Amino acid sequence: MKQKIFSLLAAGALLFAACCKDATETPTKSVTFNCSGDWTQNTKDLTANGSSMTDVWVFDYVGNTLVQTVHQDDNTAADFGSPSLDLSFGTHTLYFVASRGTTPTVNTASHSITWAKVSDTFHKTLTLTVDNNTGSQAVTLERMVGKLKMTINDAIATGTTQFIVTPATWYYGMDYTDGSPTAAASNQTITISCPSNYVGESGKFLTVFTFSSSAQWQTNVTLAASNGTSTILSVAINNVPIQRNRSTEYSGNLFTNNGSTTLTLNDTWGDPITGTW
Repeated sequence: MKQKIFSLLAAGALLFAACCKDATETPTKSVTFNCSGDWTQNTKDLTANGSSMTDVWVFDYVGNTLVQTVHQDDNTAADFGSPSLDLSFGTHTLYFVASRGTTPTVNTASHSITWAKVSDTFHKTLTLTVDNNTGSQAVTLERMVGKLKMTINDAIATGTTQFIVTPATWYYGMDYTDGSPTAAASNQTITISCPSNYVGESGKFLTVFTFSSSAQWQTNVTLAASNGTSTILSVAINNVPIQRNRSTEYSGNLFTNNGSTTLTLNDTWGDPITGTW
């Protein structure tokens, strides 16, 4: 009889402990986020850069505290672009970033990401109150970069192996909480390989990307053709306008420079700011 009473007391203690544990634990819900954005553009050119995103991040904050980070870096995975997170009940602020820039570095202390080479990058902030009824979420990300496209009208000279773009000011990072540009660099070169079969061809173009605010700003840019050891020819493009989600497009002769310049403005990669040098 004593053993039976002891067993009942033990079972009751375990049940009480389980109830207390359940009462103190915060419930969670698995939520899938289906990310999308304007990244279906075909931007293949001298940068040999396709349109697929290569990285997706989700930074999950409760209040001012980062509680988890999800990073997807395999764009062949079945769930790429649709990350699932276990979220505690309550209000979360989620920051989404999708990019195809190279060699990203995340710094959660300064809530920033920098890239060795900037390419198309998108961002979105989502505030979500999670409860048992929270379902999958559709998230449309918005472009955070400006693009400079330079079309070389004349034939690329024999011996050209690369192009070197040198902006006076260029931004290589962004604050993932608000999308503002960070990691400013001065006169940092961007090297773009020239395929051997492009030599002798005209009308080839190259593109470079920089992070930008929504306000337009200007920078000077030098474009040079090189044989790998020395500069063949170069041209200076002054006061180049840059703006988030706009394509600035210049064209002109590089190897038979005629000194002319033309310019146009792009609203959504469609109505460009164009020019000749």
